Amino acid sequence: MQLREKNYYHIYYRGIDKKDLFLTETDYHHLLTKYQYYLFIAVETYAFCPLKNHIHLIVRVRSAEEQRSLVKRLKRKPSSEFYGLNYSEFRVQSASIQFGHLFNSYTKYFNKKYERSGVLYDGRFKRIEIDSEEYLTQLICYIHRNPIHHGITREYTSYPYSSYNEIMLREKSITNKQKVFEWMGGEENFKRAHEEFKKKLSEQYFLEE
Repeated sequence: MQLREKNYYHIYYRGIDKKDLFLTETDYHHLLTKYQYYLFIAVETYAFCPLKNHIHLIVRVRSAEEQRSLVKRLKRKPSSEFYGLNYSEFRVQSASIQFGHLFNSYTKYFNKKYERSGVLYDGRFKRIEIDSEEYLTQLICYIHRNPIHHGITREYTSYPYSSYNEIMLREKSITNKQKVFEWMGGEENFKRAHEEFKKKLSEQYFLEE
């Protein structure tokens, strides 16, 4: 299934046989750097959380016109920071293809670094379309609290690789933090929603197995 423009998605990718995708702090940072490089123009991001053997993302696919406008703005300050800015003419980016580029790139990095070969991920990435704002806000809380769910940390606020602290603490962010705060009713409600979120989402939306 192709990711369709203007639609919202929960994206999930897991290591093959549930093996770890990240072995060091550098691995997490490498993935997030490459994510911004390959996906920034194709999608708008609202939450992310890479954990030892899987990755969660919430994104909205940018339309062709949104991409065109963004590329035009980015080219005013020439940079190789984002995929596609070196094209002489604008090209619409397929979000599905860009995710493929990202995960292929990370596989090459991981295999070279750890002297291994073969596939790294368990098939194609999973995606579920997000069809309501209520579910979207619940899912943001669920993803940020995922390190607790997996017993990695007792406090989701202390986990260094999710978008929670990036949204709260950094001026520049991979995520559209203004939009997230708008959905949540402001920064204080954003924090409160995470504390109050206790329930498990229905199995219709639960991607982990």
